[in-house]
Amino acid sequence: MNLTRLAARPPARMMQCMTIGLMLGTLTVPVQAADAERGRELARQCSVCHGKLGLANDPEAPHLAGQSSLYLEKSLADYQSGARADRRMTLIAEPLSPADIKDLAAWYSSLVVSVEEPDVKP
Repeated sequence: MNLTRLAARPPARMMQCMTIGLMLGTLTVPVQAADAERGRELARQCSVCHGKLGLANDPEAPHLAGQSSLYLEKSLADYQSGARADRRMTLIAEPLSPADIKDLAAWYSSLVVSVEEPDVKP
């Protein structure tokens, strides 16, 4: 029996306990909830191009209302990192904190957009 090899590997029961402990530990980490109302206040600077309620006035700007918060967060982070380029958006996204980004995404994703099918005769 090779004792060195056995000593190098913790017993399976110990590994299971460590794994469960790590999993439970991550459940207690507080997660900051996004504040859509604060996002609404921050969105004032966005309204020039993207519209007061996220429906763009500028034909070169996309509608933000109803977009996925994950998409919006990633887009703003990509503008900050340079992974996505637009001279206006890079300047606007640069000073945003992670909390600002989450709040803006919460606001725009909370807006509901409805679509009506036109009455078209065949």
